[in-house]
Amino acid sequence: MAMSELWLPKALVCLFLVLPLFRPLVKTLWPLDGLVWLPLVAMVITVGIFPAYGFRPECLPILLFAFLYTITNLDPIIASIRSQPSDAFRDRSPLLTVFAFITLGAAIFTMFAFSPRIGNYPETETAKLLKVSGRGRDYYIQIYGQTGRSQFRRPIIFLVPPELGSSASIRLVCSELENKGYTVVTYSRKDFDLPFIDDNGKKHFSLLLKMPGYLYASLMGTRLASANGRGKVMEAERRTDIEYLLPRIYSLTGMTDFEPILLAGYGAGGSALAYLNDNGGFGSNNNVLGIIAVESRLWSSYETDAPIVSRNSSRGFNYRILTEIVNSLTNLLPKTLKRTKTLLPSANLPVLYLISGKALKYPSLGYGSGKNPYQAIFDTVRLASGPIAIAAINEAGPLDYQDFPLTHPVFSFSLPGQINDAVNAINDTAGLIGNFASLLIEQSMPAEQTEPTEQTEPEDDNPQQPVTIIPLRSPINGDLYFETKTMTWLELK
Repeated sequence: MAMSELWLPKALVCLFLVLPLFRPLVKTLWPLDGLVWLPLVAMVITVGIFPAYGFRPECLPILLFAFLYTITNLDPIIASIRSQPSDAFRDRSPLLTVFAFITLGAAIFTMFAFSPRIGNYPETETAKLLKVSGRGRDYYIQIYGQTGRSQFRRPIIFLVPPELGSSASIRLVCSELENKGYTVVTYSRKDFDLPFIDDNGKKHFSLLLKMPGYLYASLMGTRLASANGRGKVMEAERRTDIEYLLPRIYSLTGMTDFEPILLAGYGAGGSALAYLNDNGGFGSNNNVLGIIAVESRLWSSYETDAPIVSRNSSRGFNYRILTEIVNSLTNLLPKTLKRTKTLLPSANLPVLYLISGKALKYPSLGYGSGKNPYQAIFDTVRLASGPIAIAAINEAGPLDYQDFPLTHPVFSFSLPGQINDAVNAINDTAGLIGNFASLLIEQSMPAEQTEPTEQTEPEDDNPQQPVTIIPLRSPINGDLYFETKTMTWLELK
């Protein structure tokens, strides 16, 4: 359903919760015993918003209010079922009524203040939907932009989606890249992504139980060994996806084998791309020009910081027993991590790490220490070899490189970012990805053919000499931080 329709069920929920609260204050409402059912109806409508409009976190406070209101008013509901009159509403104290109004007001404010910023944002119907099965997995492909053979070499961006939000949370970014002249290929996987989108465009939230594990890895994967282990498993899963889907890009899009490809990945997907690049995983595909890792943590660059085990056979028996007890208790504590220089991914192809402006607010820390979850990224640029760069929009929060500033503003509020500049958040994300791709295409071509071009009709049909389209670069509205040691030619702004 279109987001522009969401205001109607929200308004009904508000009305159905406000009327019972006003009942003790307005005598004309006293005879209306049916009002006791309205909080229950409001709760049912709020629950129905989630399957109809997707996960709407701004509705959670009012859902909780409706649930508690219903539970605390079960006696009048039961009396209504038995057709017995009930005046229990008169027993509510004035203080409780004031508290209920304040609480409901806060819930209503949250629900409307963090509504979607645009009425109708692109659904997957704007993309071509395919299903590919292999290795015991179902991949649901979404392709934005032109497909099929052409005399033009239209650049392809293969975009590995974030684990939380999946391809459903980057639709606006994909559509914006399509508008810039790229063909964008992304996907969701049935047994991994939350939600996954099937080949009919329907969202499925069957993996909700995996959300705590994904959040645990994302938030604590650079601090605790158990969370880091989950992150490494996620990186391995994305690596398997990439190794299976990348060789099939041209057959999926129906294009020739000439089109240049930029690989971009969010979270674990970006980390997997970085390590594949380090291992020369794209050497067989000469059309891959570079990689963008968006909000990736490089979990595989960490290893467990094992505690020092004290053993001294020369001491007495009692001392050894006590030492074993202490060591056993130490092993029960959460294991911490340390970054390892040899595990940082180097770059065979150019790599751009796109990170939150939040990363710049941590103090500059030495190698192997500190709590900055982005420190491995900075260490990679400064210590690893190859063409590596970092870019960050100072105003961007960790989730602002997805569609969330427009579709789920409460996330940008919770993790401060561009909540007051939501449209530019989407444009800047697509602009940075597109500008990097455009610059790489220019670098890969002879000097006399590096002027950015737009697609026009060819004068003759000569498929033997395809014309490479270099999409025009876009201005970046945010305050851009940039760092590199080797790619001095990279002008993303």
